[in-house]
Amino acid sequence: MNLFSLAKLFPTEDAAIEYWIATRWPDGVRCVGCGHDTVYRIRTVGKTGKPSLIFECGKCQLHFSPTAGTLFHDSHLPLQKWFAAIALMCEGKKGISANQMKRHLGVTYKTAWYMCHRIRKAMSDEFINPLGSEGQIVEVDESFVGGTKRLSGSTVAKQNKVKVLGIAERGGRVHLKKVKNIKLESIVPILDAAISPNASAICTDGSTRYVNMIPKDKHIRGNHARELQTGQVSNPSIEGAFSLFKRGVVGSYHKLGVEHMDAYLGEFCWRFNRRREQAEMFDSALSNMTREPLPYAKLKGGDNPF
Repeated sequence: MNLFSLAKLFPTEDAAIEYWIATRWPDGVRCVGCGHDTVYRIRTVGKTGKPSLIFECGKCQLHFSPTAGTLFHDSHLPLQKWFAAIALMCEGKKGISANQMKRHLGVTYKTAWYMCHRIRKAMSDEFINPLGSEGQIVEVDESFVGGTKRLSGSTVAKQNKVKVLGIAERGGRVHLKKVKNIKLESIVPILDAAISPNASAICTDGSTRYVNMIPKDKHIRGNHARELQTGQVSNPSIEGAFSLFKRGVVGSYHKLGVEHMDAYLGEFCWRFNRRREQAEMFDSALSNMTREPLPYAKLKGGDNPF
């Protein structure tokens, strides 16, 4: 959903609140405490003098807001701004930085950063269907993200980078995961969980590390020397996904907290896997905002950018 459509659909804060209520409770509002379906609306005024909507449960008399217990929890920003932030993150092919979000919405950097991470949690798949489940060819590769240019190409420089394992259906879905190292004990559990036994073949580069990880009858090893001569890449899908993510890091984010790498990878995969569902992406992300709150204290510790 682009910003022009967003402004037409939600010209007022009340319109945005009603849309959120319908998204969160499609069968009617229920108490967040006891689940009772007799709920009364109360119009009140907040501490800042801004009109607000509160629900009261007819059974347990609990008072709760439409955003209580969700990723919007404890936010004082208008839902119109939240909806704009969700739309921007859904439309940003290579992501959008908190600094840019700050300028678009007119909020502080801290607020924008926190908003982006909460939306990022919604833009992630809690469970994924194994790749290759319909007999597709699956590609596996690893990449190194971040680090500094000092001693570029050396073993020391490579050790300072974040190691990412990538799995992709050829022309289909992709799954990226930060790994501690690229040894067998780190990679095999991820491959077993993310690749379906129905995959027709599993393509890797020429590295010998995959020889003992993948069944011989399905393993197709590439040859980079031959690829340089023929111009044909053995793993085009996963290489393209890595390239797109790295352009986002360099061009949009510039720096990432290493401990948040999986969150950024999850956002990228979620958006990439829905690239043919652009019209539904906003509603899909909005419905995921019903997930449990993400406290700021859980995010702020040890934010070490690379």
